[in-house]
Amino acid sequence: MSLAIVNARLLDPATELDSPGAIFIEKGKIKEIRLGEEATFPDAKETRDAGGLCLAPGLIDLRVKTGEPGAEHKETLETASRAALAGGITSFVVMPSTRPVIDDVALLQFISDRARKTAKARVYAAGALTVGLAGEAMAELGLLAEAGAILFTNGDIPVANAQVMKRAMAYAAANGALVMSRPDERALTGSGVMNA
Repeated sequence: MSLAIVNARLLDPATELDSPGAIFIEKGKIKEIRLGEEATFPDAKETRDAGGLCLAPGLIDLRVKTGEPGAEHKETLETASRAALAGGITSFVVMPSTRPVIDDVALLQFISDRARKTAKARVYAAGALTVGLAGEAMAELGLLAEAGAILFTNGDIPVANAQVMKRAMAYAAANGALVMSRPDERALTGSGVMNA
């Protein structure tokens, strides 16, 4: 099947493209892009008019909290991915704050396996920066990275122990891993309201 989407505002941040145009899709892949307000693909089996709406690469959400594993009655990777796609998000990173916490290889592989089987969007797992997100001991970053962790974070829980954070960041830097840390010092934020 071939599809042409015409009369679209084409946006591609990677190439700084911002232009009216049309795209030609065949077997689910973009085969050609034509620029200009009158761009079309007469040979397409189906043509849809975008009405000047924006057409861009899918968005990526780096901080998704899911119920799976542990609270599947609230949400699963499948339902999270359907919601993501409905909002234009084609890829997302699952935060390690599931129950149990994604701080070991088995749980990371569980997320990857379940996503492959049930999710419609691309799902990546973040590994816990510290064991149980407790901030007291660094998680097995090397093993988690080898198993597919795309980054390491304690999610909404800042690592209060500066020595643990220093070790984790040094280890991550030496191994080319990414660390996403919440910039929060709970001793200063108190109840979380704006203050001096």
